[in-house]
Amino acid sequence: MGEENNVLNGGIDILNEIRASVTNLENMKQRVTELSEKQSKLEKDIESKQKAMDNEISNTVSKRQSEIEKSFDSEIDKTRDRIKRVKNKKEKYKDVKVSERINIETAELHERERSLKQDLKGIFSREHISRLYNNEYFFSVFLPDNLGDFLIILASIIIMLAIPAVIYILLPEGLQHIWMLLLLYAAVIALFMAIFMLIRNFVKKKQKALEEAQEVRGKIRNFKKQIKKVERSIRKDKDESGYGLENFDAELNELDGQVNDIVNQKKQALAEFENTTKNDISNQIRSNYIESINSMKAENEAAYNEQRTLENSIKTNTLEISKKYEAYVGKDNLSLSTIDGLIEIINGGDAVNIADALVFYKKVQNENKKGAKDE
Repeated sequence: MGEENNVLNGGIDILNEIRASVTNLENMKQRVTELSEKQSKLEKDIESKQKAMDNEISNTVSKRQSEIEKSFDSEIDKTRDRIKRVKNKKEKYKDVKVSERINIETAELHERERSLKQDLKGIFSREHISRLYNNEYFFSVFLPDNLGDFLIILASIIIMLAIPAVIYILLPEGLQHIWMLLLLYAAVIALFMAIFMLIRNFVKKKQKALEEAQEVRGKIRNFKKQIKKVERSIRKDKDESGYGLENFDAELNELDGQVNDIVNQKKQALAEFENTTKNDISNQIRSNYIESINSMKAENEAAYNEQRTLENSIKTNTLEISKKYEAYVGKDNLSLSTIDGLIEIINGGDAVNIADALVFYKKVQNENKKGAKDE
């Protein structure tokens, strides 16, 4: 570059030219920073908007699906409750019919049982025997004839032997001596033996009548067993054809069919929701967001393209400034504050060109630094 192109020989015009180039470069850099921040914000806004859209789609789809399931489940539950009520009604009706059948099929046995009970009362009345003796315990103890009777006798003996021990425990401590326990045993055994012998003597006097009564009681027990056997047989009978339950069975079959139909409708509704309705809901919600999202994306794309263009311009301008001015002025002196200082020096008459202005500028800077150190 010749002497005529030497930047250092230039004055205010060259400095203004440099200032304009540097200012333009700084403005472009500032704009790039703004565009970068704008893109960052737009990307966050787009992500937030996208997330809000996805959440609304997910929540709405889940809610609508749940509503469909609840509606069908509610109808299924109502129908099943109806089935339970009909079954309960059927069981009650069946119980009545079973009881009627039991009464009919055991009527003769009950009649014979009642006849035997009258015969038994007749024996006690005829022989002037108190009805207090007409019980299982009396006949088991005084006229035993089976293993159950002997077990009752054994239980009675155990209870009799336990009574003195219980009384002894309840006595005050001062009376709890071994002789008192033996005395209690002697007294209780004597009392029970006296009662037993008293009743036993009565039994001997009425032996024949009591044996006759015992025979009648045995027949009554047999009839009761037969009645229970018939009752068990009827209750175990699985054949319900004789109870008139056809209407209940028909209604239960109809209700079972309704449950199956509702279940199938639920499956179809959920399948249709999954295949069609779900997509329609999603598309409808997306339509509420897409315009805003696309607008932000377009704005972000425009900012990116502008930033890319500016970055290319910054690269070109930076190289241009470096090529034209940096070699003469120095990179450190290409700041706006330095350039303004050089302009002020030339305007003040302290220099006639850029070279002199730089010398004067450095001199002032050095003096300022020295003064700051002295202070």
